[in-house]
Amino acid sequence: MSAVETEFLLISEAVACFEAGMFGGAIKRPKLLEAIKKDQPRLSVGFGHRTEKAAAAIQGAIVAGDLAVHVFTQPIAGGACRPLHVPIDVLKRLHKVRGGLPDHPIRLPFNLLRDSAVASELFAALSTSALHLKRAEYVAWYERERRKRRWLSQAGSGEPRIGRPSKQTDELLRSIEALTGEGKWSARDGIARLVRLLNSNGAPNRYLVRRAVQRLFGRTGDLAYRVVPRNRAKGKRGGSRT
Repeated sequence: MSAVETEFLLISEAVACFEAGMFGGAIKRPKLLEAIKKDQPRLSVGFGHRTEKAAAAIQGAIVAGDLAVHVFTQPIAGGACRPLHVPIDVLKRLHKVRGGLPDHPIRLPFNLLRDSAVASELFAALSTSALHLKRAEYVAWYERERRKRRWLSQAGSGEPRIGRPSKQTDELLRSIEALTGEGKWSARDGIARLVRLLNSNGAPNRYLVRRAVQRLFGRTGDLAYRVVPRNRAKGKRGGSRT
């Protein structure tokens, strides 16, 4: 194993590791997705939302300065390649895929070099090298996140979580699951209808109910809980003025 593989890991490897920690491994696909994958095994369908949440968490840590990103120079005359730190301002200008940075920058903006945002050596490395995180730095950050006890995989563990107690109680989640299982509600019916159905149980506000539904979707992958945001019509508020 090379020194690069020992001391660094790819961003995709970090995302896969964090996703497994957040969600506790693979979950069973709904029957519809199973049928699609059986007919089209190479088609990319499944639980992209889990990967997106993990990628977004790591991207947030990168932007906050908790995780540093590095690229490597090309070896010259048999010498070893050198790691170069990529500034956060530069990373913000790179194209993201599904909530986070890909291993290799996509359509690297040439104006980074034109605007003197990066040195020519760093630009060359960004053009050829994959993006890496320091393994020790990532492990330390991962452990800090794990100790907060906020992952779906840690639900029901009995250990106290860091921060305010969640208002998404087990009773609320079970009530939503019961309504969905009985065919009285699904995500296509909208959150407002679910809140009305829950009123007899003293339902909380619709924003909390929405977050609870999103949590169930993340836990189960059941499309009955997949809430698709509606696109608001573009227009001026308050109409025209005279």
